[in-house]
Amino acid sequence: MSQLTHAIEQSLTQRDIRMVSFDLFDTLVFRKVARPTRIFAEAFAAVAEQLTVHMMPSEYEELRHYAERELKNKTEHREVTLEQIIGHLPMGGADQCLLLNAELATEARYGFLDDTLKSLILKLQNTPGVKVVFISDMYLSAKQIRDCFFHDEPALQAIPLYVSSEHKVNKASGGLFKRVAELADQPFESWLHVGDNAIADIKNANLFGIETVRVGPLLDSKRILDTERKLYSAQCDFNAVRFLASTHKPAEVMPSAFELSGFTWGPALLSFCDWVINRSMASKASNVLCLMREGEVFAPLIEKRLAQRGLCGLRIIRLYVSRKSTFWPAVNIEDDDWFSGLMDIFIKRRGYTIANFYADFMLEKDDILQQFSALEFKNSDSVFHNGKNILSLLYQQAEKSKQAVQQRIEAEKRRFAEYFHNEVDSPLSQCITVDLGNGGTIQSHLELALGERARTNLLFYSTNRIYQRLGTLYESFIGAHNDKFNLRRMLWRSPECIESFLLGDVGTTLGYDEQAKPVLGESTPENTSIVDSFYAGIETFFDCFNRYGFETVNADQAIAMLARYVRLPTYNESIVYTQLFHQDNFGADKTYPVIAESQIAEVKRLGTQQVIESLHEHEQWQIGRLHWPQAICSVIDEDFLYRREGLLLNDSYLNILNLIELIEERGWQQFTLYGAGVFFEQFNELTASNGFVIERLIDRKADVNGPYRLKGVEVESLAQALNKGSRKIVVTSYAFKQEIVKNITSVARELGIAQQVQIISV
Repeated sequence: MSQLTHAIEQSLTQRDIRMVSFDLFDTLVFRKVARPTRIFAEAFAAVAEQLTVHMMPSEYEELRHYAERELKNKTEHREVTLEQIIGHLPMGGADQCLLLNAELATEARYGFLDDTLKSLILKLQNTPGVKVVFISDMYLSAKQIRDCFFHDEPALQAIPLYVSSEHKVNKASGGLFKRVAELADQPFESWLHVGDNAIADIKNANLFGIETVRVGPLLDSKRILDTERKLYSAQCDFNAVRFLASTHKPAEVMPSAFELSGFTWGPALLSFCDWVINRSMASKASNVLCLMREGEVFAPLIEKRLAQRGLCGLRIIRLYVSRKSTFWPAVNIEDDDWFSGLMDIFIKRRGYTIANFYADFMLEKDDILQQFSALEFKNSDSVFHNGKNILSLLYQQAEKSKQAVQQRIEAEKRRFAEYFHNEVDSPLSQCITVDLGNGGTIQSHLELALGERARTNLLFYSTNRIYQRLGTLYESFIGAHNDKFNLRRMLWRSPECIESFLLGDVGTTLGYDEQAKPVLGESTPENTSIVDSFYAGIETFFDCFNRYGFETVNADQAIAMLARYVRLPTYNESIVYTQLFHQDNFGADKTYPVIAESQIAEVKRLGTQQVIESLHEHEQWQIGRLHWPQAICSVIDEDFLYRREGLLLNDSYLNILNLIELIEERGWQQFTLYGAGVFFEQFNELTASNGFVIERLIDRKADVNGPYRLKGVEVESLAQALNKGSRKIVVTSYAFKQEIVKNITSVARELGIAQQVQIISV
């Protein structure tokens, strides 16, 4: 049972509920379009050849949207019908008729129902003593909604449906709840309402004493989708699946980790799995080798996707290999420079210590190891012991064990080859390898160790590190051919943003024993619960995507989603990483939290603005210390990154919510609003059920044209409002708030009432 279903059923058992109402759109009814207004464009495209007007479908989408908005603003109760909206378009009656019918047909074609919620509704219909109704703020009529979305659902068609366009009141103002209570003869205290909108469905219903359950993810999905569209031009027709996959959480999962994968990583990994399958089929390979530890996730997901697509003939194998376990087998001791080459590799390796060197070269413990075990090998040439730099001393010691190292390499190579043969039982040339990336080290090691090339080597993403190994060829899901937003470099800079989940709680492969079995390092049990929740979210997305008939997530869509995620993680996405541990991928020498308190403290000390500017100036800044700077900034200030991009400037809905919160904190019930534009219209609608009393409106138009009335409220100049007693003023303009506040203060000072005037602004 999902957490949503459980919450609804729990409300029914804990209270004497006699009626359950369900919102429709984005609660039960969804559309296979990136955003609702795309229905308008699709409708226009469907009849474009029959119309006398000529425009692009996207132009019509905007025209249709603004025609509806203008008509609502001209209507006292703001409730209009589809017929009225289409009739408001600047075109002939024949064209209007075609477009109206096309829009209804398009709604029916692209609409679908949430199966989980539908099953619950049908169950409630047969529950004695419980009445089920639908309630919606919508321009479609009840008949149009039934015809479009319930045409194959006779049981749902029979459920009473109350629509704002027919009753001329809406949930946003609270009026529709009153009307339904009257018509259904239903007291508020025995009523449960289920919907997705935090204000219209939840807060406004609660004001009447109606019990509520909110539908939707905890993630700020609106902020995420708006950002993907505005900054990354994402048009994801499967957004509804992201919403549904994140909404229906099993009871046992960690919600934040589950939603993180269901909303963002699920689509990206589905696209990647399809790409792997398509490349495998095209190359006619017989085996797909998913390299560990990422293979723990990739292998079952590729198998799931093969089953969903009805494909067979590919064998998916989890191959327990790592950079460490394949390192020694890949060394070519036939090369005259093999030994000096080892030294060169180790001196370039980040985090490789003197202790690691002693272990790798099987050196006996001595004073150098005792004193300098934690010293990084690459810095050993600048540290001295008994008058000599440590690097030269270690090189001398390593030379003495050269033969032992050579024997080790031969043994490691033999054990690895035996392990590969036992697991794969096919030449590498008949296999495709799959790994996360970014440098393709393991694939190069595989080919060197086995002395042959793979059919192809597939990486989720790559950087120019792959060209350090020109003997190995790679193909990248995110590569030079499609990396529009510098995503590869960001993933290279902060791999913990995904590696931590893909590596999970499985220990890295350290090598192979005498029986050619993989030897695994220590696991990370502290990650088990959170990783299981992450994987469950991905599976849920795959299942929903397939169940509702979606076919593909193209790479461009995946890249747009991931670029937003890495650059602009939300608070709920970022806070997950304070609970997640990352294990060093080369030998598991270190396990550390991705976001630790020490990192948060450091970013606070430096300042979030300075941190992001430093990161933009030099992407390697604080690498290895601040693992994912953007996420740390969001943990500290959830709005910072979005405010910095200018994304909050015109977010009227968010600004209204912030204003309501500020007004309630101050305990204001009666006040004056400064600004009589569209913002006032939305504010007035959303706060109608709060019991706020708007004394008057202040607008500069009144300075020129004199006082006038808007929605029953007097609109006056600033001086007139102050002279009539306005002392509590709420500024509804975000862009000009500083200028407005200065003006209010200046005029109030001239009138000698500056100390009496209080101002709230967002």
